[in-house]
Amino acid sequence: MSTVEVAVVDEFIFNTAAAFVRQNSMGAFLDKPKTDKNNDQGVAHGTRYAVASMQGWRIDMEDAHVVEISMSTEPPFLNWSFYAVFDGHAGNKAAQHSAENLLKTLLATSQFAQIVQKLNHSSGVMDAAALSLLEEGIKEGFLTLDAKLRERHETDEDNERSGTTAICAIVTPSHIVLANLGIFFALRIRGDSRAVLARKNQAAFGTEDHKPFLPKERDRIVNAGGSVMIQRVNGSLAVSRALGDFEYKAVPGLDATKQLVSPEPDIYTILRDPKVDEFLLLACDGVYDVMENTEICSFVESRLLVTSDLSSVANQVLDACLSKGSRDNMTIILVCFDAAPKVDPEAVKREEGWKQKIFERVQEILEEHGKQSHVDAEFIMRELGGEVTQACPAGVSIHAARSIIDSILTEREAKNEKTRSASSSPGRT
Repeated sequence: MSTVEVAVVDEFIFNTAAAFVRQNSMGAFLDKPKTDKNNDQGVAHGTRYAVASMQGWRIDMEDAHVVEISMSTEPPFLNWSFYAVFDGHAGNKAAQHSAENLLKTLLATSQFAQIVQKLNHSSGVMDAAALSLLEEGIKEGFLTLDAKLRERHETDEDNERSGTTAICAIVTPSHIVLANLGIFFALRIRGDSRAVLARKNQAAFGTEDHKPFLPKERDRIVNAGGSVMIQRVNGSLAVSRALGDFEYKAVPGLDATKQLVSPEPDIYTILRDPKVDEFLLLACDGVYDVMENTEICSFVESRLLVTSDLSSVANQVLDACLSKGSRDNMTIILVCFDAAPKVDPEAVKREEGWKQKIFERVQEILEEHGKQSHVDAEFIMRELGGEVTQACPAGVSIHAARSIIDSILTEREAKNEKTRSASSSPGRT
């Protein structure tokens, strides 16, 4: 085959793969986003946490998450907390099953059993040997869970083909241990799921995204007989490590970690420092597609200066991401440590002034355009433009106004519905 013929074939393959991706994305979005939030919050061994999730523009909700304040009722895991976000694709079964079973699978490994024995004989002190066991146990747990998912997949009558990336954090009294599978994580830092740990006066620290085009990921894919086209595995899958996705794990004779898509996570261990540890963020790519690590850290810090309600902070992150153009499901877990920013009266005062300006401008827009059918949050955001950007508090962009706009529109719709109900009630003349 000539060079020209090869080029033509390559172009055909590329275009076919691109068309496949476009076709599979068609019909994947709603006419308007679902912005209702699912929330949870609480306290865990001296920390506070909140969870927020939102379906957004997607037809289905494929994210899942889990929070366990105590990993076990027995020491040493009694004082260990577990947080995880799962970003599913091609269905939600893999994400849901992983959320329900990952922790119990980790605890069932031989390495975690050895950790119990070791820490019970060392007054709970985590030394290098214990940390090594923890890393080995997490990796073993992920591989075991993936094998169990395969068993379910092979007996599933509807032949569901879903997969999921994952980011999980184990918070011990002395360490934060992060397991990253295809998503992310960061320390005051930034595929699909990620974690960010914010520390005072320090740069963000983060995990490496598992994207097919990265050299070590590409090498594994090619060695397994696959290819990377349009930055996807075989021109289709956008992540190179995941639980599930068994059509990419079918090369005979290869270990699970050598397949086109690997279920092996990267592990990061961070020694806790009460003086500087501010907060930890775990989130899916619906958040990180539109917010870099430094941006999301600045945004969260600005919100913590004006409210102690962590659910409100998490919700505002999702609203801002929606305003910035996120089209995916969104889930975020926020864990605040002792050094997290505290509410500042001066920041609250500036915030109230900014909110009032936005409220007044939104009311003007509604008075001018309110009777038109296309007036929604997106329309109002476009109308606001840069009018109130200069008045934004430090660390906050105009996209933070999305929560205010949604609140105004929700209240307005409730009043309109009440009026409609009253006008249509029996007995009116």
